[in-house]
Amino acid sequence: MGSKKEKPGIWGRFLLLILVVAAFATLLSLLKTTPILPEEIRLKYVEYFKYIGAIASLAIGYFIVRSLSSIITSRLKDLGPSALLVKNVVMILGYITVAIVALSFFEVTGMLSLAGATFSGLIIGFGLQPVMANFFAGLILLGTGHLKPGFSVKISGTSLPISTVSFPAYKLFSINEYVPSITGTVVEVGLMFTKVLSTHGELVKIPNNLLLTSSIVREEVYEEKKVRIRYELPLSCDPELSLKELEREFSSDKGVELYLEEQSDKLYYIVVLTATVPPHEKLMKFRSLLLMKLIKAHRSLMRKGICEELKGAEG
Repeated sequence: MGSKKEKPGIWGRFLLLILVVAAFATLLSLLKTTPILPEEIRLKYVEYFKYIGAIASLAIGYFIVRSLSSIITSRLKDLGPSALLVKNVVMILGYITVAIVALSFFEVTGMLSLAGATFSGLIIGFGLQPVMANFFAGLILLGTGHLKPGFSVKISGTSLPISTVSFPAYKLFSINEYVPSITGTVVEVGLMFTKVLSTHGELVKIPNNLLLTSSIVREEVYEEKKVRIRYELPLSCDPELSLKELEREFSSDKGVELYLEEQSDKLYYIVVLTATVPPHEKLMKFRSLLLMKLIKAHRSLMRKGICEELKGAEG
């Protein structure tokens, strides 16, 4: 019953706003054409009518566009993240329409508006270059549908607000850290920023201009994914026996392979585990389970005497 009361309330407020707008527009016209005001005040009003009408149309148009977009978001909430995409498109078209209506009060023709846009674009473009770059990049993303809410993506690029760890190299236990990238799900594509919910649970706002200059890989459900884990074992662990024991521990896991990669420093060497993520399995959860099993296998090596205490290796 709650949902039935909500919808008439939304449309009722919107219709009330339309009626108020119509009454206000009628009042502006009557003040100009009828002798309601004293003649001197009416003449001044007629003189500045185009400015009053333009400001009024901008203010009223703003509230109408915001109200309409809120109604669309509420009515299309069953579509999930796609409702935000529709909302942004409606807001863009609405603001363009409001701007055209405001310019009509100044009797701006097509050629005059083009000349004015060229001149003002040269002045404003330099000062608002980053803002305009993000705005037009947002229009491109919304128009092409290159990114949509719900897409699982991996975004890589040198301009992203993340950096690689360069020293010491052997401490990078995951190869994914070598490439500056953000992996997650697109939440919203806006006019200035795109929101991505990363696999670490962080909501990242990326400027749209950076997205156009970055490499974007869309990760589909059916796409085969690989996971790679680098794990340190002390030199006190016999390499041959340790590798055989680890292979035995992971023998029931399909597609898991183990290698000795390199010696990380004087006291450790690195074992690399690679595996294929099963279909419909989350990559981070699968990687966490493998790492947990690898740690337990390391403890098993110590209990069996294959690995001794680190002090023994130092001695």
